[in-house]
Amino acid sequence: MKRIEETMGTRIRKQRLMIGMTQDELAEKLCIPKTTVSAYENDKIDVKGSRIAELAKALFSTPNYLLGFEGVKDEAQRMDEGIMAMLGRIQDDKIKKMLMIQIEAVLNAFRA
Repeated sequence: MKRIEETMGTRIRKQRLMIGMTQDELAEKLCIPKTTVSAYENDKIDVKGSRIAELAKALFSTPNYLLGFEGVKDEAQRMDEGIMAMLGRIQDDKIKKMLMIQIEAVLNAFRA
C-alpha cells in the first residue's frame, strides 16, 4: 500500500492541534487573518518562505518539519513537545508548578 505524503497544510494543522492552539490564536500570533491560516492548512495558498520560520516558531516546531524534510517523530516525542508547548502558554507560575507535579506523579505511576 502506497503511503500518502502529508502536505505542508496538513503538518501545520497537525502541529497546531497538538499544542492546543486555535486558528484564531495562530492568526493573532502571526498578525494575519484567520482566513489565511485556514488557507495555509487547506493548501489553498502557498506559505511564503519568509513566513515558514515564523510559523514554525509559533507552532513550537521547525521549518524542516513544516516543509516535510524532517522525519515523523514518534508519538511520545511529539506528545512531550505538545505538553511543553501548552505549559509554556500558562502564565501563572503556581498553576505551572502544580501541573508539573501532577505530570510527574502520573509518570511515576506508569514507571512503577
